[in-house]
Amino acid sequence: MFKNFIESKSCTLYSLANWQNGLAFKNITFSSSGLPIIKITELKNGITDQTKFTQDKFDKNVFLTKGDILFSWSGNPETSIDTFIYNLTDGWLNQHIFKVTPKNIDSKYFYYVMKSLNPVFKRIASNKQTTGLGHVTVKDLKEIKIFIPSHEEQQHIVNTNEA
Repeated sequence: MFKNFIESKSCTLYSLANWQNGLAFKNITFSSSGLPIIKITELKNGITDQTKFTQDKFDKNVFLTKGDILFSWSGNPETSIDTFIYNLTDGWLNQHIFKVTPKNIDSKYFYYVMKSLNPVFKRIASNKQTTGLGHVTVKDLKEIKIFIPSHEEQQHIVNTNEA
């Protein structure tokens, strides 16, 4: 099955994707319509009556559409640190969440790698926890090394996980 494992390469997690942090929405006009501001709460609970909306426009790098990979890197380590596939209406990315765009690696495979690293992320965040909040930093992402199998093996792993 993993005949090409020897051909695998070791990379830092950070080098395998673009990591776009969300915005700190402070001086914007909230409205009852427009696009939602997506916080960790929305990722976990969906759009609710607590969700803030805006008709303002922002950089396309923080625009969210279905299928985007998101990594919440700050908050309570046990309840907030996690990886998600965005499945809500188009919206704007709030701070403390990275929009992760894989490069030279299968997107679904990368998502499964991130999910499998969740215990590591929680441990990192717990070790930095202050006033209830922990963080996984870019520096941490640059220190995590993983082996990347061939594209064929990535596809096999994705197909196995989705079966």
